[in-house]
Amino acid sequence: MSGLQRRRVKNANTGELSGSSQPASPKVPASSIAGVVPDRTNEDHKIAYDPEDMNTSKQNSSAPLLTLMEEVLLMGIKDKEGYLSFWNDNISYALRGCIILELAFRGKIQMLNDPARRRFELNERLIEVIDDSLTGEVLLDETLKLMKNDEGHLSVSTWIDLLSGETWNLMKINYQLKQVRERLAKGLVDKGVLRTERKNFLLFDMATHPVADLTCKDSIKKRVLSLLVARNAALNNNKFFTENVDYKWLRSICLVCGCFAANVLENVLVRLNYDQRDNAFARADELLNEYSEYPFLSQTSSLGVGANVAEEVNKEIEELGNKELQLEVIAAVLSVFSKMDSLL
Repeated sequence: MSGLQRRRVKNANTGELSGSSQPASPKVPASSIAGVVPDRTNEDHKIAYDPEDMNTSKQNSSAPLLTLMEEVLLMGIKDKEGYLSFWNDNISYALRGCIILELAFRGKIQMLNDPARRRFELNERLIEVIDDSLTGEVLLDETLKLMKNDEGHLSVSTWIDLLSGETWNLMKINYQLKQVRERLAKGLVDKGVLRTERKNFLLFDMATHPVADLTCKDSIKKRVLSLLVARNAALNNNKFFTENVDYKWLRSICLVCGCFAANVLENVLVRLNYDQRDNAFARADELLNEYSEYPFLSQTSSLGVGANVAEEVNKEIEELGNKELQLEVIAAVLSVFSKMDSLL
């Protein structure tokens, strides 16, 4: 019986018969045969990451948990009632100034590096964006985007006016930040400092935000009182204000000035007697005048309090590098605060 048969052809390379029906033996690495453990050090496991996230986490480590705006707002909110005074007209404008301060502290903006800028007042000098990476704070990122997309450079006082809606320029009326106080309060709710409730005010219901974490508010009050009352000020570190925060002393001074300008400082001083309260207000005004100029005056207080403040501020400025253009922005905002009575 004839039939087709498969020829067995010898493979020239291996010497095996390609047509054999025997199963091919598996190839074994030479290192295994020799008893040597195979080297797998080159088999790296790589993990993808977003460089933007790494930069953000690094920036957040040098920034406190609460922004300056949130701290000032928290000082104005009544603990149990959960709302601000209806008669406070200054806080909205002051909060916009605190936004500019926070951006400067985080190294996002600085004065335009122009030698001719010294001919102008601090609040009239132009500012520019030097780092447009996101901060994770909605109001800061929104303001940063407005500054980045603006065609020209504007002054510190102009930006605060635009963010507050205090402008006749119809082309920039959309620069106004809307519902700043409510958005800051919701941010504090997300951080566990406040909680949300609804209360009835005769004709309407309103969302209120009573204080949920009194330890946070008390720690801020202690920091403010230390600068205004104590002979030698001390800043206590906690989870809200860690030791890694940059410009701790200058931040605390700006907090005092922000509360003073926003007309909420009295809430912090409520437990002091009349003379202590009067001296505390005088000290706040003294700090505002000293740090609303650049270079900072940093004088010894005539009231006998905060004897070490000027030394501590100068020390941290030297340690972090003398970032003159950013510090000018801080002084410029404080100079706007010092003139708020004539502005509003």
